[in-house]
Amino acid sequence: MAIDYDVLKEIKERADIVDIISYFLPSVQKKGRNYVCICPFHDDHKPSMQISKEHQTFRCFVDNIGGDVFTFVQKYEKCTFEESVRKVAEIIGYDDPRLHKKTYQKPVDTDLVPVYDCITELQKFYKYCLITDEGKIARDYLEKRQLSADQQAKFGLGYSLSDGKRTIEYLKQKGFSFKNIEDTGIALLQTSGMSDNNAGRLIFPIFDKSGQVVGFSARKMTSGDDAPKYVNSPETRIFNKRKVLYNFNNAKQTVKHDGYIYLVEGFMDVFALDSIGITSCVALMSTKLTNDHIDELRKLNVEVRVCLDGDRPGQEAMMQIISQLNEARIHARYVSQAGELRDPDEILKQDGPEALKAYVNSLVDPFDFIIAYYESTSPLSSNEDKKKVINHFVPMISRLKSSLDADNYIYKLEKVTGFSAQAIRNLVEKYKSGQKIEKVNNKTDVIVEHKGKGVPRELRRLEFAESMVVEQMMVDKEAVIFFEEKIKYFYNETYRVLANFLVDFVHNYPDAPITPSALIDIVSLSNVNNKEEVVNLLTSLSFKVSTIKYSPEALKDCEKIITEERTKVYERNNLLKAFEGKSVQEQARLMDEYIKRTTKNGQ
Repeated sequence: MAIDYDVLKEIKERADIVDIISYFLPSVQKKGRNYVCICPFHDDHKPSMQISKEHQTFRCFVDNIGGDVFTFVQKYEKCTFEESVRKVAEIIGYDDPRLHKKTYQKPVDTDLVPVYDCITELQKFYKYCLITDEGKIARDYLEKRQLSADQQAKFGLGYSLSDGKRTIEYLKQKGFSFKNIEDTGIALLQTSGMSDNNAGRLIFPIFDKSGQVVGFSARKMTSGDDAPKYVNSPETRIFNKRKVLYNFNNAKQTVKHDGYIYLVEGFMDVFALDSIGITSCVALMSTKLTNDHIDELRKLNVEVRVCLDGDRPGQEAMMQIISQLNEARIHARYVSQAGELRDPDEILKQDGPEALKAYVNSLVDPFDFIIAYYESTSPLSSNEDKKKVINHFVPMISRLKSSLDADNYIYKLEKVTGFSAQAIRNLVEKYKSGQKIEKVNNKTDVIVEHKGKGVPRELRRLEFAESMVVEQMMVDKEAVIFFEEKIKYFYNETYRVLANFLVDFVHNYPDAPITPSALIDIVSLSNVNNKEEVVNLLTSLSFKVSTIKYSPEALKDCEKIITEERTKVYERNNLLKAFEGKSVQEQARLMDEYIKRTTKNGQ
């Protein structure tokens, strides 16, 4: 934890949320017990954000986001939680040495120190070799590709001498062992000894997010042989391509100011965007977008602008990325220009900077990109094609928080497919009420309807009972103890995470009152995956806790419901798992057995 919780409490005691939000927004006005203002997080025309002075929280009732004074500044300034704390402290004139202590960093494995030292020295050697007489072949190539000297220095480009043994000799003279050199990933073992696998190539160093070189990509400078154009560092103890985005170490310096980050395919595309002043740009380095990459992008809390090649493989990769970013709830737009098949580097070289600027600013939302993709790959001429498009969008629309956004997408689908907006809306509502999307032949999305209407009754009862227990836990510590001893865990993930925080809070701060504002800070300092959902739940509760009364009888009733319905839910889930891979007849037999069993048991 970078900032002590006690410091957060001291700052919050002095920082009134109404004053802090008013510092950023001029539209704050008193309305009844609370305050209202235009929400800065969506296109708001009527004051839809409420601020509770009593509970020191804010909430927008349109996009359903909220939090306390720190999370408001974090969202508004697009900064980390720790940076928002320091910003609030600065506004109110508060200072404390604990605010300035360095963020904890995981210590480096001491065994890896000589490897990092070796690869750092190696990169310095490559940079020096670029300016030697032999390095002229690489300098001429870079000049032809219009990479300036400043860019070459910024990205640490270099050259590896054609006699690969000289690289090894240099590192040995610097005191590094053959084991250290092997661990960098450049060692090529030959009968005559160890040599540099990158020999005779232009060097693109690869840095981790802290700016430490961890690997290389090396391009050959001569033609006429069968050697691959690029040689990339293998996976090593310090380099894992799944975890590294090229140029992240540079991009993170400007991304907060810009409010966006471009995601491109390779080094040359990064250099091309850098040439036109776009420094917030990272590349995938010929790999797919991984969960590790997504985690890094999510932490930036800015718009991701995806710009892959306009050819078929690039567009298919964009479709996959849309699904990944949408699932991760990362706001993204996509570069799309009809008929443009070139990559950014080619556009820059052939048409110049202004053409590239126009291209990378041709941004569309996921919906419009997918529509364009389907129209370009298989024109929507048949009902089946149109149904595929609609079924692709149903889950996406169902996850939208804004009904206005949902209506906008539905009416666009109506225009493109010819199906009525009401028919599409009905599909969305059916999906929301418990249906799911399954894959047919790994290509076509179809809606699978389950027996029964709406959310299963036991899920409705279970979620309602769990929500009642959470409310009781927020108003009395006895309810927290009851949960810990009798109920132990919730089925709903958001309630489950919040309940665990409440249990920890009561144990760690036995004399402190339970308040939504205090819990929001603790959750914000944590690493839980659904942090935003928990903060939004706490914010929602902050506007109603004053009306909730502690009731031991209600807790016991809820415990009974939870015990009963949790059993039913797990039985139902087991039934659905048993359906997998079974014939229709076998599924019917299993369903019959389930109905008889549950009816007999009074379920």
